[in-house]
Amino acid sequence: MRISALTRNALAGLALALPALVIAQPGPVVDAQWVLENRDDVVVINASRRPSNYEDTGFIAGAPFVGMGEFLTERPGMQDSIRYLVPSASDFEGVMQGLGVDADDQVVIVPAGDAIYGDATVASRLYWQMRYYGHEDVAILNGGVAAWSVAGGETSRSPASSPGGGSFSAEESRDDLLATTDEVEAVIAGETSATLVDNRPLPQFTGVVSKDYVDGRGHLPEAEPLPFNLFVAPRDGIVYWRSPEAVQNIVSAMLPLTDGPIIDYCNSGHVSSLAWFGMSEIGGMSDVALYDGSLHEWTLDGDRSLIIGR
Repeated sequence: MRISALTRNALAGLALALPALVIAQPGPVVDAQWVLENRDDVVVINASRRPSNYEDTGFIAGAPFVGMGEFLTERPGMQDSIRYLVPSASDFEGVMQGLGVDADDQVVIVPAGDAIYGDATVASRLYWQMRYYGHEDVAILNGGVAAWSVAGGETSRSPASSPGGGSFSAEESRDDLLATTDEVEAVIAGETSATLVDNRPLPQFTGVVSKDYVDGRGHLPEAEPLPFNLFVAPRDGIVYWRSPEAVQNIVSAMLPLTDGPIIDYCNSGHVSSLAWFGMSEIGGMSDVALYDGSLHEWTLDGDRSLIIGR
């Protein structure tokens, strides 16, 4: 059947008017096979604490790298600088645009995949910031580069250069995802209702040990412990996320009396982002926020106490 020039022009106009087809992202966690099948349709970013974390795994070939220090900021506090904070919208835009991310891109964040602290935790922190600034199409590669290599994905010894020129736009911040010190104080004072959840290792929760950038030992008053590393399941040297069912079982066992809003915290808002990701994104729990400054801000930007012991 021959198509007239008029019909061809009409069809072309219709195609331009329709939105571009977007592949369906299966969820906040994607596996290596899915990324292999959709590599040309997603933007992949290697993200960890430092490039040396990829020494044993290599980087996903053709993808740039961003370190945790590049997408966090600091501000003056009462006693010292408060570090490890979410940056302003314009600063975060600059980072993502530098990585070549456009406003409508589907982004896959890729840790090295062979460590939890400083690797999986960094991927979850970057994910949380992208969601905080309104970018919905983002996922984390389950098992990182380590799983990618097992699936036959191409790696390189160094990341690709950051291309720049992205059109990423930080939308209005999702304030429901971030808890402030004022909000935490209101919970402790009984003025608002929420469960404070301490995602640090138990020795830090009880006050046996502490970090040097936290002025004091112990945990926030009335906080419940739920260590961040429970949400991942390392296997054969690769760090995988737990299933939604496993996450829900863990939360039910560790926080049996919890009902209502949850505020996750740690020492600096770093490892608690992993717990937030597990609870909110994988477990599907509603009303879970991250206390960005966590105990670093709590103890250095005011005269506030912690609780030692249980």
